Amino acid sequence: MTPPDAAPGKTPSNLGAALSLEGRVNVFPDAPLPEFDSVGGPAFVAQMRNDTSLEMMAIICTTGLPSRSDLVNTMRVIDNPSILRLRECGVLHWPSKNAHCYALAYDRPAAPRYRQSLDEVYPPMGEDMLNHFFLSPMASALMEFQRTGIVHGSIQPANIFWRDGSTAPPQLCECLSAPAGISQPVLFETIERAMSQPVGRGPGSHPDDCYALGVTLVLLMLGQNPLKGMNDQAILQAKLEHGSFNVLVGSHRLPTTHLELLRGLLTDDPKQRMTATEIEQWLTGRRFMPTSSDTARRANRHFTLGGKEYWQVRTLSAALAAHINEAVQLIEDNTLGKWLTRSLGDEERAKNVDEAIRLTKEGGKAGHYEDQLVARVCIALDPAAPIRYRSAAVLPDGVAPLLAEAMLQDRDMQVPSEIIANQFATFWLYLQKELKPELVPQVQLLERMCVFLEKTGFGNGVERVAYELNPSLPCLSPMLRMQYVLTVKRVLPALEHVATLAGRPKEPMDRHLAAFLVVRDKKSEILFSAMSSPEGSLRRGMALLTLFSEMQCRYGPDQLPALAAWLIPAIEPGIRRFLSKPYQEKVRRQVKEAVNAGNLSLLLQLVDDPKCVDRDEQDFLTARQMYRDIQEEIADIEANLKHRNGIVQTIGRPIAVTIASFLSILFIAFTVGRALWHHLG
Repeated sequence: MTPPDAAPGKTPSNLGAALSLEGRVNVFPDAPLPEFDSVGGPAFVAQMRNDTSLEMMAIICTTGLPSRSDLVNTMRVIDNPSILRLRECGVLHWPSKNAHCYALAYDRPAAPRYRQSLDEVYPPMGEDMLNHFFLSPMASALMEFQRTGIVHGSIQPANIFWRDGSTAPPQLCECLSAPAGISQPVLFETIERAMSQPVGRGPGSHPDDCYALGVTLVLLMLGQNPLKGMNDQAILQAKLEHGSFNVLVGSHRLPTTHLELLRGLLTDDPKQRMTATEIEQWLTGRRFMPTSSDTARRANRHFTLGGKEYWQVRTLSAALAAHINEAVQLIEDNTLGKWLTRSLGDEERAKNVDEAIRLTKEGGKAGHYEDQLVARVCIALDPAAPIRYRSAAVLPDGVAPLLAEAMLQDRDMQVPSEIIANQFATFWLYLQKELKPELVPQVQLLERMCVFLEKTGFGNGVERVAYELNPSLPCLSPMLRMQYVLTVKRVLPALEHVATLAGRPKEPMDRHLAAFLVVRDKKSEILFSAMSSPEGSLRRGMALLTLFSEMQCRYGPDQLPALAAWLIPAIEPGIRRFLSKPYQEKVRRQVKEAVNAGNLSLLLQLVDDPKCVDRDEQDFLTARQMYRDIQEEIADIEANLKHRNGIVQTIGRPIAVTIASFLSILFIAFTVGRALWHHLG
């Protein structure tokens, strides 16, 4: 059959060449599906290799945003009609990018996007249609997400596939190709997430999805966006001053029963917000009496900052972060403290501000003291708001994606590094009125990262922190970035490919690769400390070869000839340390054979065999001792030759006497013998 959303005129026979995704799914780069594009990348026609009748699409993550690949195993087991079924995922080579990209293969949506724009005006949806055919399946989907611990993060009309009047369940768009909430309009975000920069919102929690569903319901019931024409800052300001429910529903006439539902979903207190379970209970007739404390307390006198008047502490906190120099003066001269106690009557908040000032002064005034002071004071004033530091506004669980995005986009990593080093997240968690157990592990992890930031050797630093905080972050080594190396098993094949390219680095190691292996493969830091030695050193070369040979034994492949050849300059000091020239030449011949075979373990055995090294050293020591003995003997002879006359007198006289005595004895014996001969004759 012809895929209905393929490019015009294309059939399975002319979709173009297919790319294989994990050997199970065919992806067709020449058959885009722009109506299903996601924030993480474009969509293309896909097919199961063993079932071409199944209509599928593949999202190719080409935007450079960190994906949520750590959730794919959980998403695979979800089978809900309102959630796109994830069939396969993995890495493939994408021709238009000439690079490897992460891909997610889903069942194709059964309908187009419900809305193309949030500014569209359409007929309001009736109660029965809303409850039975939209809200009920959406609640079921949210319950599935709640059960599996996934936060969608992008619920809104333009991210739902559905048709007006359809009895088929609506389907939520995919949510794994980019960080949660990175493209979500401020209209659908809670106040705290709306105050954060998109990438710093973090994965969020189930109540955040329920809030977004509540805003979506308002738009469907009204048939329009009640805040149309307002920019993000104006929407956020209105929510801060009046509360989300009052701003979104206001004086609009809606059914009384739905007002109760919307009040429960749009409360700005996440502890009071309705969950998916409570939505289902509401649909079955149970009624709730949600309380609303959305409007913040006003002071009896305003606080002036930047030429504007502020009556509420939340709006003032945001303004302090925008006027650093003036804010520092107002904090240090206690103007802010007096306003909190006298005009707002909030002694507890004033004490928290004093604690923030004390902590900052304990750290000294070096290194962005003013920014640190204002950041801590803003946390003390509005503990639920994001951490505001220099150019960043980030929630504690958003620090990880903020750092990952900075690395992926090659931006400055100093700000997220300083947020971690100054332990703002710990102070943030300490001041929360309600216990947030879901954030405790993340904050503790951020605290442990301070140790790694202080270390500068291979396998540490900000690179290690990025991989520790982001389990789904691929290796961002410049030489491997185009290979999308997500697992340790793919490192050596990727390096083998890089080894064949022109302009490769001097050696197959850098700070990113070292940190990736320390975190993902639990490698010892001791091994990588050896790589901090100067290039061309024996210690560095042997560490590299030891690392890669061990990885080849564990993960394969069996033959890595290009990588072995790439390592030759690094292990040359290991060959040169053999002192026997003939043995050196023998090792070189054997090394060449090992390189051709691509056997790194054999290569390591040839250049770093302790027995061979010891035997060579012993032979050298023996030869050196023999040489010394010969040299000493020659020296003695030469010294004696300098005293020839003494030698003649000392040695020649006894010899002459001996010879003369011997000759005399011979003469006497001859004479006696001759006399006897004549006598007898």
